[in-house]
Amino acid sequence: MKIRKLLFIILFLVPALVFAGDIFGTITKSGKPFAKQPVKILALDGKTVIKSDSTDAFGYFSFSIKQLGQFKLQAGGAVADVFSNNSPNSYTFVLTQNGSAWQLTKK
Repeated sequence: MKIRKLLFIILFLVPALVFAGDIFGTITKSGKPFAKQPVKILALDGKTVIKSDSTDAFGYFSFSIKQLGQFKLQAGGAVADVFSNNSPNSYTFVLTQNGSAWQLTKK
């Protein structure tokens, strides 16, 4: 009986812990792709870098991370909230300047 419970836990709990969350999308600035620029996924503290990459020529970014939950996406001096779960999450951001500060707005 204990073996059956252990197998049940392994079959149903472990896969939930190993799925990766996909976060992807595009960033535009002044109507043009935010091309070949650094993009980072940060922990909620805003300092711990989980993953970093660059946008492609079309402003597209893509991250696959093991952790699930809420994160910060940093690009062009601006930060936006993003989420990772067992389903891919797509975002379309516009990078705008508000005074001296930059912000990422979801489209």
